[in-house]
Amino acid sequence: MGKRYFGKVDVPNENFRTTDLLNSSNVYWRDPNEKCYDNAVLMHDVKLYIDEGIVYKHLDKIQIRIAEIIYFYDSLETVGDKSEKQRASQMVKQSHEKQQQVNIIIPIGASSFYDITGTFYGLFKKKSRDRFFPITQATILKIYKKTDTWSKREINLPHRFICINNNAVESINIA
Repeated sequence: MGKRYFGKVDVPNENFRTTDLLNSSNVYWRDPNEKCYDNAVLMHDVKLYIDEGIVYKHLDKIQIRIAEIIYFYDSLETVGDKSEKQRASQMVKQSHEKQQQVNIIIPIGASSFYDITGTFYGLFKKKSRDRFFPITQATILKIYKKTDTWSKREINLPHRFICINNNAVESINIA
């Protein structure tokens, strides 16, 4: 709803991706005593943005309930680098997953929604049981109504790999 949290998330080791963390049955916490919600992730050094790039607040740490996350992306430089592409290619070969084009609609208010397009690898029915599913070559448009006129704005991403919360999806088209 116009808010974005940017910060760091603890992972158990360097082989873990944020997707692995948020899709696991037990979300990793470096210090479990800090946990208020069983179904939350702890972020550090967080900037809470509102609207377009306006920092509302800086927080040392914050817990975000996983159910409230619509989509996320890793801003690591290694996402999309040569070794990551090789890793992804090897995983696709081993799992025999198929590349599919997707279009997803996610409501974000009475008169606005996200229109997300991209490429999905795998069997959607199987992956839809997880909390988040990965989309590559993603484009996110925010469609909103302002004074009786519909407008659209592309959401800027540092790269084109995102993960979408399955519970936020209103509709999906897989081609």
